[in-house]
Amino acid sequence: MNALDPYWRRLYETRPNLTEHADDLPVTALNADLTQPAIINTEKAQWVPSPAPGVQRILLERNGGEQTTRATSLVAYEPDSQFAGHEHPQGEEFLVLAGVFSDENGDYPAGTYVRNPPGSQHKPHSQPGCLILVKLQQFRPDDRNHLVVSPSQSTESTILFNDYEQVHWLRAQDNLKLTAEDHPGGIELLLLSGACDYAGRPWGAGTWIRLPATSISTVELAAGAEAWVKTGHLGQ
Repeated sequence: MNALDPYWRRLYETRPNLTEHADDLPVTALNADLTQPAIINTEKAQWVPSPAPGVQRILLERNGGEQTTRATSLVAYEPDSQFAGHEHPQGEEFLVLAGVFSDENGDYPAGTYVRNPPGSQHKPHSQPGCLILVKLQQFRPDDRNHLVVSPSQSTESTILFNDYEQVHWLRAQDNLKLTAEDHPGGIELLLLSGACDYAGRPWGAGTWIRLPATSISTVELAAGAEAWVKTGHLGQ
């Protein structure tokens, strides 16, 4: 399985075999207060079933039930699994971490970043299996951008989206500090590879961190680290 980093392939391959599926996830509030910092080590996080057989999730933030107003998750599709067709009332964005994610619009290999605007619909599936980071119901209502950014082999940082919020693929050439002071709308990141320092200790690939707009904390990416970083969206 192609993956951004061996960590993501290992996380996918070592997930538990959840044979059940959940018709409706109980109403859940997890890291729902956007004024508070949050951190999750995905290597130690719990996998939970989804409504679709063969599709499992690690919840990062969530506010509500299955028809939640806001959710951020890692989602794993077993080979030849699919999710029922559905609409995104407030948009969807995802980054493919391993394998190939597909829908009726195309196939998206590891490293692909996609934004589906509010009101869009699709029926996702994966033939070889895949692992994605997905954020649901978090776009501005007037966002009409459908965006597909193909994987880049560049060693330089890449701007994935730059409008009312900013999304970057950061590749730290040297140690790189990220602060809410420099990004007034807050910071969210998923460490794709390498290491970072936060709250006085080191963290490795697979760490998800959210710093609110008022945070005085710092995340420092080590030289050579790569991270998916979103800014400007937590003050809305």
